[in-house]
Amino acid sequence: MEFEAWWLIIIPLVFSLGWLAARLESRSDAQTQVQMPESYFKGVNFLLSEQPDKAIDAFLEVASVDTATVELHFALANLFRKKGEIDRAIRVHQFLTTREQIEATDRERATFELGVDFLRAGILDRAEAAFVSLLETQMKAKAAGQLLELYELEKAWDKAIEQANRLREYGAEIPVADIAHFHCELAEQAFQNNNQDTGKVHLQNALLTNPSNVRASLLLGEMYLGQGKYQEAVGQWRSAEAQNPWYLPLIGPKMWEAFRALGQQEEGIAALTEYGQKYPSIDLLLVLVNALEECKGPDAAFDLLRAQVRARPSLLGLDKLLERQLRDMVDDERIKDLSLIRELIAKHTQRLERYRCQSCGFQAKKFYWQCPGCASWDSIVPRRAEELDFYPVVGKAKAAA
Repeated sequence: MEFEAWWLIIIPLVFSLGWLAARLESRSDAQTQVQMPESYFKGVNFLLSEQPDKAIDAFLEVASVDTATVELHFALANLFRKKGEIDRAIRVHQFLTTREQIEATDRERATFELGVDFLRAGILDRAEAAFVSLLETQMKAKAAGQLLELYELEKAWDKAIEQANRLREYGAEIPVADIAHFHCELAEQAFQNNNQDTGKVHLQNALLTNPSNVRASLLLGEMYLGQGKYQEAVGQWRSAEAQNPWYLPLIGPKMWEAFRALGQQEEGIAALTEYGQKYPSIDLLLVLVNALEECKGPDAAFDLLRAQVRARPSLLGLDKLLERQLRDMVDDERIKDLSLIRELIAKHTQRLERYRCQSCGFQAKKFYWQCPGCASWDSIVPRRAEELDFYPVVGKAKAAA
């Protein structure tokens, strides 16, 4: 009897505990439902129905209810940015920067992403303010990197140098060649303002930063040329050969100007001939042809041009050869035929005489030290497109980093 009575007590107790456990599980499920508010599902529906503005409103309402959805907002803003909808990305990131209940690291991250949004949108002052506010935080390295990009875009070269040095302190690999170009840009600005001394200091800093920076040497030569110091100019340009001789075509005409001013035409022709043989270039060839015509007459110039076109056939060279031949022809029946041939060739040489970026393929008639297409420094080789296609530069024309 005592055994049966014990079971009469324990069985109801077990059923009671089971009922209580079921109630607790049901309450937990209900709380889980509360953690995912209706606004979340509304936002998803709005996105699926391509109503992004309403989706933003719904998801922002979610964030005001539960900060655990912060990652959802970062993902949403990233989606808008990838689609090019920068204004919507800005709106989401601005909302996150004002949420005091989220973690400080998340707020800093939102500030950084907001700066990137402003940079993409071209609102540079607000982008700068966002990145500067992070320079004393854990995001300082990434913020400094974006500031460097921004200052290059603004051509604020002094600030770019400051950020580049800051990044190097943080351990980032910033090519010294880039910093040297910043100094060269400051030098050119100084020369434009007739401030020769300041410009020279910037060029010296460029060479101290990167002794292989041929641009600084070329600019120093141009500075001496403008000051009438022709011997110093020639010496400076000759030293550039040791840095990177493939950039000599950029100063060919000015080098001849300096030799002529010194009364050293024979030495100038010899120097241009030597460079042309070592580092063949249509630009150097044309400078030499003009120099020969000036000193020895048009026949000597024409003979040299014809010999060089035969040795290194190119449409650019043929175009210049036909141009000179037509110029010297008088009352000749072949003029019309040769003119037609040259017109046809000239249509093709317009694209062949362009400079081309080795990084992104951008092409331009003007030479740039920094590619306007991809913003890379020293990626445009000072050789015409046709020359690069048929006569590749031996070695790398890009300046050493």
